Amino acid sequence: MRHSLFITAALAASISFTSVCAQQQRTHLKPVTKADIPSQTDAKAKALLDKAAEKYKTDIKVDFKILVNDTKTGKKDNITGEIMMKGTKFRLSVPGTQTYYDGKYEYIYVAKDNEVSITVPTKKDLQEVNPAYLMTSYTTNSTIQFSMDNKSSDPNHIIDVYPDRSQGKGYYKATVKINKKTMELVSIKILSQNGVHTLFTVVKTQKNKYGDAFFTFYPKSHPGVVVNDLR
Repeated sequence: MRHSLFITAALAASISFTSVCAQQQRTHLKPVTKADIPSQTDAKAKALLDKAAEKYKTDIKVDFKILVNDTKTGKKDNITGEIMMKGTKFRLSVPGTQTYYDGKYEYIYVAKDNEVSITVPTKKDLQEVNPAYLMTSYTTNSTIQFSMDNKSSDPNHIIDVYPDRSQGKGYYKATVKINKKTMELVSIKILSQNGVHTLFTVVKTQKNKYGDAFFTFYPKSHPGVVVNDLR
């Protein structure tokens, strides 16, 4: 029942940056090879993303949109949503589904079925959904560099992230854009091994104050709800 579209998009927040190490232009049309991946992470680029990641560690709301492009079939899907965060706690809303995490339990509520599943999520589960985790979980096994598309005249830093191929990641490259003035996330493009590429774009970011109760699902507020308690 996990929302795979947001999973790919949220990788955005988990990525940091690096510097140009090759002179030839890399293509986005096919997976990069080992020879395409630079040997070292650029410390300055990584530091920029680490700084941007700090913004997701306080009470914040992010409105986003996602474009999923299947390059094999030509099919494109669009989705909009919002995520509210307070430290490791979060509440994610996309059409038809709400996901809550109160710091211990995860609740996934499907409105059309009036059904909620309650689980104790693994670290991997949380990394797939919550940007606060994503921002810090992928840099260890990735090579990070400034993109060759990065220009001083561009309002955004453009960073390429290459995961360690031995880690079996579902994507082979991610391109992250960070606003140079605000140091806020602008977009992330995830290029996947299966040819399904995802563009995550931030529509609006705003600071909010949330009480802990906001991140817990209460069955009493949903009369007749079916509860699947998998804890």
